[in-house]
Formats: sequence, C-alpha cells, structure tokens
Amino acid sequence: MAGLAGHGVTSERVRTAADTAARFNRLIIPHLDAAYNFARFLSRDGDAAQDIVQDAFLRAYRSFDGYRGGDARSWVFAIVRNCYHVWLQENRRKSRVEMPLTDNSDGESPSIAQNIASEEDTPEAALIRKTESEHVRMVIYSLPDALREILVLRELEQLSYRQIADITELPIGTVMSRLARARQEFAKAWHGEASNEAAAS
Repeated sequence: MAGLAGHGVTSERVRTAADTAARFNRLIIPHLDAAYNFARFLSRDGDAAQDIVQDAFLRAYRSFDGYRGGDARSWVFAIVRNCYHVWLQENRRKSRVEMPLTDNSDGESPSIAQNIASEEDTPEAALIRKTESEHVRMVIYSLPDALREILVLRELEQLSYRQIADITELPIGTVMSRLARARQEFAKAWHGEASNEAAAS
C-alpha cells in the first residue's frame, strides 16, 4: 500500500511539472525574441544577450510557481534586466564607465521636470520604432544604461509608463523624465552623426 501511495505522489508531481511546463511555454516562451532584443540593447553584445536571456529564462522557470498572472512580458523583462545587471557586475572591468544618473526623491530632476515626455510622437521616436538600421542601433547603444533601457522599453517595445516603472522599479515621474532626456540625447546623437556624415561626404 505504501508503495502504491508513493507511486500516486510521484504521478501527481509529474503531472504538476508537466502542467507548469505547458503553462510556461504558453505564457512566457512567446516573449523570448523580445527578451533577447531587450538584452541585446542593454548589453550591446549579441553573445552576451544570449547568455543573459538563457539565465533569465532559467530563473523565470524556477520562479514560475510564484508568477500570479498579469503582464507576462513585463515580468520577463524585469528578470532580463536583473540578469543584465548581474552580467554587468561580473564584467565591470570590460564595460565602459558611465556616469550614474541622479534623481531627487520625488523622481524628477528640476532641470527635466518641465520637459516631461508626452504621449505625442516626435520625429526621433517614430524613427526609432520604424527603423531597424544599424545606424539607429549604434546611436541607441551610445546612450547611458539608464536612458537606453527606458528608450527601448517605450519606443521599441511600446510599454506603458506604468509597465516601465514596474520593470525598472522607478517612480513614473522618473520614467517620464528619463524618457524625455533619452529622446533628447538620441536626437542630439542622431543629428550629430548625420552632420558628421554630411561633412565627410
């Protein structure tokens, strides 16, 4: 009897594991490509992005029992972002030094608060979304981490301010001000590159 009872417990575990795997495949795996793109923009390295995403999806599967629904893509992106920061710490000596952004406790810098990102499109925002050229990618790569991730999540992944705030664990005001700054920096870099090309030709 004890053997049969043990067999029943084992069968239940197998069934539960199969259900979990099926649910994971249905809800999480479809976001694999988007997760890779996000990791690539964060790390600026295709090989590193593969490692980051592999680690992220392994962590996601291990913690999937704790997933209680909601926006699966945002949940995946948050894990990818955490794995990227682990990778960054491990490769700090290989990474270029970037000045950290400082924010006030209310999440908005006085110099930026009057230039909050709006829902309205700018030419640069439309360009980022509609163009997959290497030139655009390199301009995005040139931005500091804190601006780059906000820009990618908003303009490429088209996430809401609330979703981005949840992923980055930042106040919405900070997300909006950083997005405004990211758009400005992208525009300056883009037009600067265009001017250099025109001068060289």
